[in-house]
Amino acid sequence: MIATLFRSLKVLFITLGYTVSYRIKVLFGRNVSFQISAHEWAHSIVKSANISIEVIGKEHLSEKAVYIVNHRSSADIYVLLDIMPKKSVFVYKQELLNHPLIGIALRMSPYIPVDRSSVKASAMSILKAKSTLQSGQSIIIFPEGTWSYPPHDILPFKQGSLLIASTSGVPIIPIVMVGTETIAGPDGLCIHSGKVKVHIGKPHLPESHGKDQAEYLRNIMQEMMNGIQ
Repeated sequence: MIATLFRSLKVLFITLGYTVSYRIKVLFGRNVSFQISAHEWAHSIVKSANISIEVIGKEHLSEKAVYIVNHRSSADIYVLLDIMPKKSVFVYKQELLNHPLIGIALRMSPYIPVDRSSVKASAMSILKAKSTLQSGQSIIIFPEGTWSYPPHDILPFKQGSLLIASTSGVPIIPIVMVGTETIAGPDGLCIHSGKVKVHIGKPHLPESHGKDQAEYLRNIMQEMMNGIQ
């Protein structure tokens, strides 16, 4: 318990340190990349928390792709940032902007909020995602739209998030992670050490953006999940 508390406080101070440092650099006109800072932050947390990451299929990573990933924990974020190409942009729920800690970082980031309150707002998110891809960056999407806990299967995909992936014209690369749920819970406050397994699948070119395509990709991810659990 004491070790977990110490580790959690350490991660908190690392996060505050990177946030304050980034803000100061921006205020003084320094040319600083949020994405590079985010990757450095993630690597510091993974190292400080003694998190071991085993990656299968790293050769499938691409600088320009849409990554669809299962979502089990707040630890998914820094585990992904530690292994993904630096030019990677998360797509996240608009509601996260209200989070007292995460919201501050998201407001400074180039990441893409999805506002599901209206068709127009959702369409704007899709346009921003396409613009991000056209600029040569990758996008990371959690298509389940919420947490999925073991031993539950991968949840059905939200059509809106998959629409971003399937209409982009770039490869869709599935990623499955197991073990992040033992590192941190949804609130991300208590951090534990542990091992995370990440399976990066082969790229798939979208053939449609309907329910059949969503189920096809979900089945692929479920098979990947079954193979590493």
